[in-house]
Amino acid sequence: MKLDQVAVSAGLIRKVLLAALIGAGFILVLEPTHTENVPILAAFALWFTHLFLAAALFLTGVLVLQRLRCPDPIPAIASALVLPIPFALGSLVLDYGFGNADDDLQAAGTPVSVFLNEIVTITPLALAVAVAMTFLLRRSPSDESALQTEGQPKEFPPSLKQLIHSVPSALGDDIIHLHAQDHYVEIVTTEGRALLSEQFGDCLEKLENLNGIQCHRSHWISLAHVDSVSRKGSAYTCKMSNGDQVPVSRRRYAELRDKVDAAFTSARRQ
Repeated sequence: MKLDQVAVSAGLIRKVLLAALIGAGFILVLEPTHTENVPILAAFALWFTHLFLAAALFLTGVLVLQRLRCPDPIPAIASALVLPIPFALGSLVLDYGFGNADDDLQAAGTPVSVFLNEIVTITPLALAVAVAMTFLLRRSPSDESALQTEGQPKEFPPSLKQLIHSVPSALGDDIIHLHAQDHYVEIVTTEGRALLSEQFGDCLEKLENLNGIQCHRSHWISLAHVDSVSRKGSAYTCKMSNGDQVPVSRRRYAELRDKVDAAFTSARRQ
């Protein structure tokens, strides 16, 4: 069970809204003293807004940390620990906006004291929301392999030499990148490199089912061997697992960045 990659989508928003609605109804059943003098519809709206805000703040933290490529379970834990601070500020704004400011908090003295007391007050609710959202985002590992019927022969992907016949057998099957050089193509694998008497476009067609991308007009890379993508001045460069630096065109940078992030997330789930 690993944390799913957070991406803002209509499906995720619907899940958060539904969870906030259910949570607000559950809190009202408990009849909390905080909203005992508030009309029931206003109390429901207040709790719903609190829960939705807490969930949104938690998901924002997870999204940022996942984009920074923090491994599980750091995004969930760090977001949960930090959540009470921004949530306390939002909670105070909501309480005052709904005309339901806590008298005990108002009597706390300075704004800093009020804010600190609010953090203490809402921390249990913030952590409860964080736990709920963590379970909402978690998913079971892919069990596609279990769908293979018993006795059915296992299919293996074609070898690199089967795809491009001119590849020397000594280079193996683990391709790192391709590079067009005039009328030749340089192929680089984990076992070495060689020049092939092939057209670059033909090679791209033969490798279209592999997990790779054409990152430049004369370069193709395997996403499994991308170490990093960086910017140098006005140009972009992709560092491969063998240390090679491959140029990335500006118009392909965004697509490559998305595919690298997706490949990184997929690798963490396995």
